[in-house]
Amino acid sequence: MCGIVAYAGLEKAGPILFDTLKRLEYRGYDSAGIAVRCNGGIEVFKSAGRIADLEKAYKKMGSPGERMGIGHTRWATHGRPSDENAHPHISGDLAIVHNGIIENYLELRDELTALGYEFLSETDSEVLAHLINHNYRSDLSQAVSKAIQVVEGSYAVAVLSARSPYIVCARKDSPLVIGIGQGSNYVASDVPALLPYTRSVARLRDKEMALISAGQVTILDSQGQPRDLDPERIDWDVDAAEKGGYPHFMLKEIHEQPRALSETLAGRISEIEGDVRLDLGMNPWEISTLQRISIVACGTSYHAGLVARYFFPRAVGLPTDVEVASEFHHIQLRPGALLVTISQSGETADTLVALKKAKTCGVRSMAITNVVGSTVTSLVDSNIFTRCGPEIGVAATKTFTGQLAALYLLGIRLGRARNHLMPEEGRKMLAEFSRLPGLVQTVLRKKDQIEEIAKSYARFGSYFFIGRDVLYPIALEGALKMKEIAYIPAEGYAAGELKHGPLALITEGTPVVALATCGKKIQSNMKEVRARGGELIAFATEGDQDIPKIAGTVVELPATRPIYSAVLASVAVQMLAYYTARELGCEIDKPRNLAKSVTVE
Repeated sequence: MCGIVAYAGLEKAGPILFDTLKRLEYRGYDSAGIAVRCNGGIEVFKSAGRIADLEKAYKKMGSPGERMGIGHTRWATHGRPSDENAHPHISGDLAIVHNGIIENYLELRDELTALGYEFLSETDSEVLAHLINHNYRSDLSQAVSKAIQVVEGSYAVAVLSARSPYIVCARKDSPLVIGIGQGSNYVASDVPALLPYTRSVARLRDKEMALISAGQVTILDSQGQPRDLDPERIDWDVDAAEKGGYPHFMLKEIHEQPRALSETLAGRISEIEGDVRLDLGMNPWEISTLQRISIVACGTSYHAGLVARYFFPRAVGLPTDVEVASEFHHIQLRPGALLVTISQSGETADTLVALKKAKTCGVRSMAITNVVGSTVTSLVDSNIFTRCGPEIGVAATKTFTGQLAALYLLGIRLGRARNHLMPEEGRKMLAEFSRLPGLVQTVLRKKDQIEEIAKSYARFGSYFFIGRDVLYPIALEGALKMKEIAYIPAEGYAAGELKHGPLALITEGTPVVALATCGKKIQSNMKEVRARGGELIAFATEGDQDIPKIAGTVVELPATRPIYSAVLASVAVQMLAYYTARELGCEIDKPRNLAKSVTVE
């Protein structure tokens, strides 16, 4: 969950470390710190609070002439946000930064305390610092290797020593990317931190280590043997990781959705054949003998999976299960299933654990993710990349609609491969599908109307979102967005469930968002709300004559197939949550207690 960085090169390390950390604040921002090597020792600057505050304190102390250092921005797991719990952690003449969870840290802490080591923090990470120091003789990489052999859990770690000519990095179940430059090399938890400095990156694989100096990068595989760097070129525009004139990353990323959807669709649609070009990682016999589809995901990605639960039986002809990844451990995977994992980052810890369990059952597996080279991609038989570009705002926007688009593509491809979907129907679906980027652009033009609605209801104490069919998951997603960034208690319901209990919470003036672009049955539920004094805000299909007779506020969305209306409604509820949060003065890109990539269970 936390963000770590490292630098070795010809420039001053401090300014580069702070700059790269700022680009990782979406991974956590409870506290921050850097350690730099200078004057024959290690100097540490760390504190609770934001990186910008720490940077000011660093500058007041005077910038040391360092050329090597490590940094960390924290999302608290073990221990509250405090100066003591902030990273880096020191032991002897070395410092470490760590992302992950050490599951056996209490046992290790007791052993190290008995050996005379003093613990200054409540974190599990400090165990690693002392463990490495305990094994450190003359070779830092050997000390790190010995330490991580006794650690249980997950880690991405960078280690700096006053005695070592290189920084040592290692990873297991937590991401780490190496940026390769000219006379300077970099390390970060995620690519956006590196874009201003290099476009050439190498991704560290599970159980690998790297030795980083100004002029060299050496990667050691899980057996301790050197391997080729195998760098990839990042083609993202640097501006894609910047705000580009928008007040918040979230608003920028909401407005990037037409382009992101176009990228997800690019080169994959054949309207003439009524089919989709995707490598499913299965031969025709394997596809024909599939008995069901099982989807595993967390949070917003789980909501995308719920949309597929409605779509896949229709398009593919197979029953579809959707499970929360953290609960998958308690569920028996059925034989003959295709397992589809959905993860924006490809590093979501619960999803990875679920996938590893499923692999032991021998089922075929597939990942839908936005990050090429992420951990999930190496664990599955095939991948569908959403190609949305970097998403910095903690609340997912363009990656969510990208996931929906990828699921639509997958459903059509499987339906055609199984002869459940005929070519003519495939052609019709794809023709309408290709219109989606333009239709989303039309929804974005409703921003002024949606902003006014947000201002009108921002100070109500709760929100309800209701929908039917594929819009029920979007009701869940709308409620989640309202909770994430506006801190307003919000509930999403299948509209027909209102009368089974939730109506008791509808009182005079309660705002209820009705997603009404998918059939007329929701109208009776809307009337139930109105009869109890609730304030109805309806997102309805353009030209609908009935909804304005029921709802006091109506936002018209372009007409499209009901299944695709989920994308348009998603964009609408994203904007509603955004403008509500802005009206309330919330810190939209960095909501409290949350981080972008959940790399711990």
